[in-house]
Amino acid sequence: MLTKVQLPKAFSVRDEHEFYPMQHLMARLNPDLMVKQVATGMHVEGGRTVFWGLVYSGDNLPTKQQVVEALREAGFDFGHNELIRAKLTWDCNTK
Repeated sequence: MLTKVQLPKAFSVRDEHEFYPMQHLMARLNPDLMVKQVATGMHVEGGRTVFWGLVYSGDNLPTKQQVVEALREAGFDFGHNELIRAKLTWDCNTK
């Protein structure tokens, strides 16, 4: 079965240790898929602080705008949270 997925995609997990299973799953789906923790913060619908991750193709590092759009689509609350860790993702792309 073939499917198209627009990358990057963001997701949230409650525990920082949940990133390893996500990395393992993505690697099994496609070895080129990378998972990186990019932020910590609340969802727009409230609740507790969660960890935010990003799935992207290892061949194409995401730009700042792509990271912001993916997080916004996933529900990252930009009104109450700042992107500090995510900066590391797109800084690597500008070198």
